[in-house]
Amino acid sequence: MLHKIRTFGQSLLLGTAFAMLLPLWAFAQTPADIAQKAMEYAGQDDFDAALALIAAQDNEIQNSYDVLTTKARILAWDGQHKQSAALYDSLLETYPGNADILNGYGYLEYYRENLNSAESYFREVLAISPKYEDAQRGLERVLAAKEAQRNSGDRWRIDVNGGFNSFDNGAADWNHQSLRIEHVPGSVGIYGGATRYERFGLNDIQFLGGMRSNTDSAFDWNIGAGFTPDADFRAELTGLARLGYKFDLNDSTVLHSSIGYQIDDFELTGTIHQISPQIMAYLDNGMIFTGRLVHVMQSGVDNQTGFMVSGYTPLGDRFGARAGYANAPETIGGIVIDTESIFGGLTYQLTDGLEVHGTYTRDDRENIFVSDGVNVGLTQKY
Repeated sequence: MLHKIRTFGQSLLLGTAFAMLLPLWAFAQTPADIAQKAMEYAGQDDFDAALALIAAQDNEIQNSYDVLTTKARILAWDGQHKQSAALYDSLLETYPGNADILNGYGYLEYYRENLNSAESYFREVLAISPKYEDAQRGLERVLAAKEAQRNSGDRWRIDVNGGFNSFDNGAADWNHQSLRIEHVPGSVGIYGGATRYERFGLNDIQFLGGMRSNTDSAFDWNIGAGFTPDADFRAELTGLARLGYKFDLNDSTVLHSSIGYQIDDFELTGTIHQISPQIMAYLDNGMIFTGRLVHVMQSGVDNQTGFMVSGYTPLGDRFGARAGYANAPETIGGIVIDTESIFGGLTYQLTDGLEVHGTYTRDDRENIFVSDGVNVGLTQKY
């Protein structure tokens, strides 16, 4: 009898302990549970409740992978983009090359309308995991947004540039400053601008304006005209035209061929004609290769022909580099001379709409006027 009482007491004690612990086990929350519940709140657009739930957890849960990645996504959805970006940066330091984090960052950049950066993140995810469906959908959304942006009306672009050339023979430096504004209200864009040139101790200001196509058709075109009041060394009148055609070779390469024509009328030396066939290759990795012929004709002077080749490659999300070589005729003060040039430069996108760029050029004009030139500029798109 005593044994049965002891056994009953032990069973009662164990049952009581189990009953006391059961609520704790039933309500114990793992990081995955918290992340899932927070996503449920976010799915109902109750971002405050989702973030409050995360904030109420202990440090171990708050700093877990599941909860941190979920918090970064919810911050992005809630429009707290700066905080979300800071959290994603921290996560990438801890988990470099993580496809889920890169994918989330891609969506954040898409929400911020940094489309180039978003595309880069999604492509990086797909390079790691080609069948990552959410990244595929994200890339499709980015490409569609870029296409819509290209075709939308009421767009503006402003280019501001300045540069100088210093000569080895001690001749006076050349310098220039320019402003160009373009507006694309629909299928046709209009542009105009002015450039101030200082050469030979003289100053000329050239005004130039024109129109260009803005459609998805294979053909594109551009026409323009300019003038220089009281010209000293620039052309008094200038006219230009270009016609291009795009070839889609496959999913990864696009060729754009064009032919340009320019006519310049100088007071002292007469009219100079220039014809420039060109071909550009656009690769899906962002690289661009350009080849151009330059043929110049002037009355009383032998025709001259030259060429230019260049290449551009992206260096990460926002940096890009360009380099090239040219050996082509150049018109200076109404006189055509052969010029050999090497050049290179960098671009940096501060935002999707604002780009800063710089270029260095070494020009050899028939071994007489050899110069080093630097050009810097800003491009703002709205």
